[in-house]
Amino acid sequence: MTDPQPAVNPDDFARVIILVYGVLEGNVPFWCYVAVKPTQYQKFLDAQKEGVLNLYEFQPFGEVIISGQGNQPPDAVTLKVAEVYQTDPSKFFQPVDPEAEIARKVEEIEKKKKKKKDEAGSA
Repeated sequence: MTDPQPAVNPDDFARVIILVYGVLEGNVPFWCYVAVKPTQYQKFLDAQKEGVLNLYEFQPFGEVIISGQGNQPPDAVTLKVAEVYQTDPSKFFQPVDPEAEIARKVEEIEKKKKKKKDEAGSA
């Protein structure tokens, strides 16, 4: 008897890319791209809403990608982040339902796993 394969963990293959804004000491604006683990997305939003988001202690939520001073990241930075995370940079600033996107991606991965298993079983 074989053990069933564990469910797909979206944190293993996906991140929600978010552009965070803030102000440093001296009233200097900054921007920061972060990659949030799907399972930590709601906790991230809650921390941000409550004003307790700490970019220096970000690891429970995911990873800090890059940050800089100013009101907006340079276009070249946005394009590089999109390239590294294999996504369309125009989607960064459009409304998106991360949970639906992750669910769609999990479904794709599960179908691929099932297809591989079926192919291995028929060989």
